[in-house]
Amino acid sequence: MNSRLSDAFRAFAVPECRETSPLYCCLTEEIATDAEVLEIASQSRDGQPVPNLLFATVQYLLVANPVHPLVEYYATCTAEPKDPSDAFPLFKDFVLAHQNEIIELLRTRLVQTNEVRRCACLYPAFMYALRHFAPQPLALLEIGCSAGLNLLWDRYRYTYDDSGKIYGDRESPTLITSEFLGKPSAGLEDSLPYVTHRIGVDLHPIDVSIPSEVDWLRALIWPEQHERRQLLETAIRQQQAINLDLRTGDGFADICSFAAEIPTDSLLCIFHTHVANQISLEQGNAFLETIRELARQRDLLHLYNNLPDAHLRLQVFHKGILTRQTLANTDGHGRWLEWLA
Repeated sequence: MNSRLSDAFRAFAVPECRETSPLYCCLTEEIATDAEVLEIASQSRDGQPVPNLLFATVQYLLVANPVHPLVEYYATCTAEPKDPSDAFPLFKDFVLAHQNEIIELLRTRLVQTNEVRRCACLYPAFMYALRHFAPQPLALLEIGCSAGLNLLWDRYRYTYDDSGKIYGDRESPTLITSEFLGKPSAGLEDSLPYVTHRIGVDLHPIDVSIPSEVDWLRALIWPEQHERRQLLETAIRQQQAINLDLRTGDGFADICSFAAEIPTDSLLCIFHTHVANQISLEQGNAFLETIRELARQRDLLHLYNNLPDAHLRLQVFHKGILTRQTLANTDGHGRWLEWLA
C-alpha cells in the first residue's frame, strides 16, 4: 500500500473536511486504508492534491450520469443524502467500475478550485496594500487563475458582520459574506481603484463558455456546500459579461514575460492564493527572486500565501524599497479572516 498517499488522505480528513463535508471525511478515512483505491488515486499528476482531485473526478462522473446507487449519498444528487458512514463500499464499487475514466481524468485534470469567497480576503488585503501608493490605475496579474473569477475582486459586494454594512461594489450582483475574527483591516471604505488590465495565467485556464469546463468547477466543490456552488454560479454569470485576458502558461516560471506587457503607468499587482503549494521550495524561492528583479524596474505589489506558509502575505516594492507584511490568517474557503497587519 502507498503509505505516503495514505497519509495524505488521513491529513485531508482532519482538519480539511471533518466539519465541512461529513461525506468526504468518512470516505477519506476508508480510502486511506484501501490499497485498490489508493493505487488508482496514485495515477494523479505530480504536485496535485490527490484527495481533492480524486473526489472531484468521482463527483464529475457521478453528476453527469446519476444512475449508480452512490448518488444516494451525494447532496449534489439528492435532497436527502444517506448516512455518509455507510458510503464507502458503493464509492469503491463506483471507482472500480469507472476505473479507466477516473484515471484519464486524474492524468489530465487539475485541482483548480476557483473559490470566489477567497475574494473576501483579497478585497481587504488589496485595499490595505494600495494605501502604500498614491492613487493610480492597477494592472492585476493572477497566477493559477482557474476561470479568472478572483480577478474580479473589486467587482463584488462584501459583508463582514451582521450589521448589513456593504463594502466593495455596492451594485454588484455577487454578494460575498465573511467575517473578521477581531479587528477589521484599514481601507475597507476607500475608493475602489480603476483597473486597466486583468490578466490570468494558468496551466489550464478554464473557459466558462464551455459547459464541461463549468461542470469541472462545480465538481471541485464538496457535495454539501450548496452556498459555495451558488456563489460560483453568480460569479460565472458576472464574469461572462467582462472581457478577461486568460492565458495558458506557467506564471511562476514566466512572470517576466507577462509583466513586460503592462505599461509602467499602471501599478503591477501580482497575486496568487492556494497555488504555490503545488511548486517546489526551490521554484518558490526562484520566483521570489524574480519578483525582486522586476521590482528594480518598477513599483509593484505581490499578494500571496503558501510561500512558505498559509498566512496571507504582502510584499510592497515602492521606489526600490521592499516592505514585507504578514496580513492575515485566513480560512481556506474565505469564510473568515484574522487580520494581523
